[in-house]
Amino acid sequence: MSGLAQALQDRGYAVAGSDRLLDGPGRSELVAQLRGLGLAVYPQDGSGPRQERPDVLVTSAAVEAGNPDLEAAPGVPVCPRARALAALLNAGGGCQIAVAGSAGKTSVTGWIAAALRALGRRVMVVNGGYMLDAESAQRPGNYAADADPEFQVVEVDESDRSLVEFTPDVGVLLNIGTDHYGREELLAVFGRFLDQCREACVLPAGLAAELAGHGPARRRLFAPAPAAEATAVVAPSEYEPGPHGAAFVLPGAGRVASTQYGRHSATNAAAVLAALEAAGGAAAPAAMVAALGAFRGIRQRFEYVGQRHGRPVYHDYAHNVQKIAAALDTAREAAGSPVTAFFQPHGYGPLGFMREALAETLREALRPGDRWVFLPVYYAGGSSSFTPTAAAVAAEYAAAGLPASALERRDDAAALLDEAGADAARAILVLGARDPSLPAFAAGLCHHP
Repeated sequence: MSGLAQALQDRGYAVAGSDRLLDGPGRSELVAQLRGLGLAVYPQDGSGPRQERPDVLVTSAAVEAGNPDLEAAPGVPVCPRARALAALLNAGGGCQIAVAGSAGKTSVTGWIAAALRALGRRVMVVNGGYMLDAESAQRPGNYAADADPEFQVVEVDESDRSLVEFTPDVGVLLNIGTDHYGREELLAVFGRFLDQCREACVLPAGLAAELAGHGPARRRLFAPAPAAEATAVVAPSEYEPGPHGAAFVLPGAGRVASTQYGRHSATNAAAVLAALEAAGGAAAPAAMVAALGAFRGIRQRFEYVGQRHGRPVYHDYAHNVQKIAAALDTAREAAGSPVTAFFQPHGYGPLGFMREALAETLREALRPGDRWVFLPVYYAGGSSSFTPTAAAVAAEYAAAGLPASALERRDDAAALLDEAGADAARAILVLGARDPSLPAFAAGLCHHP
């Protein structure tokens, strides 16, 4: 919401906003930045609409009927966030690139924007996470814009099906997971998204057959590895991990040295290159190599936080099974085994939906000595059954033979690490989404050498 607010303000609108947990942990820096930009920020108690008298209320998917701000402005039109963002893009100029998928879309959105800028192109980007390339003391990093942009790059979301509001010139579909609803329904939603792309689409080679009837005829495919029968597919080869990222070769570009970790990042880079080619933003191989290597990353995407007992602590936004598996593999690649992972589910509904799939993923991804520790479920307000609890799921996993446990309080994590000792883990992972206090929690685990 704050990225959209900045974009609207840059287009000349007077913008204010609210948050139901305005004074909650982890929000003070963002609120101060927004206020410094001239955006009024209110508690979500109806005071904002009464004071500002808006022409329209733009709502996120987390705003339910009966919300105090809606009650305070009963006659004001209500517009969902995605519809407002799509209208803003359509009112602007330049090639629209929309990035969708169950995993990796924030990174790929930022990567496309960073590569275009490194190539000297003018870009506007609205992202779902904080881009290191765009953050400053004044701005949080989820929005950036050059004057008169040639490209508009935006992350779009399938969790509330709002991606169907967009009609981009180029649509990028990265993958299909199952952390929100079933695969058949996801295929239908993503298929509709591709149908609304005006000029070209980019998608994984592995999904090309399932989505053959959707999207423009002009397609660019990518894959995690080369295949002899698919020479037209953008795929990384000669992958080599390193202490500060990874290197790999992309066809038509060359050997890319990236600050991003993990094989999934090499696949993301292939999707970025395919998107640039589809959008007419490609350049000579040497320039492409430099542009792809310029991306600095996204906050909370396998972000090194510090050390405890000499072991690295990484924080990752992973909250669905694909992202969790990638984070575990990347931690093992970067630091070795065993791994201790603390996972905070991002809601009771998502935990219940992914319950079985996560167990299957952990059974395949965990190695001897690894530990999986559930933190209490993050509750952001709104309607909820408050089930299942993290403790109940942990007990179910443990009974099935998985090395899973749960903490009653998040603050007990440091004591658990101290009891286990320095030899219990080569890497420590903090995983979870939506909670702005998680970065401080991860940093708190690094207080002791």
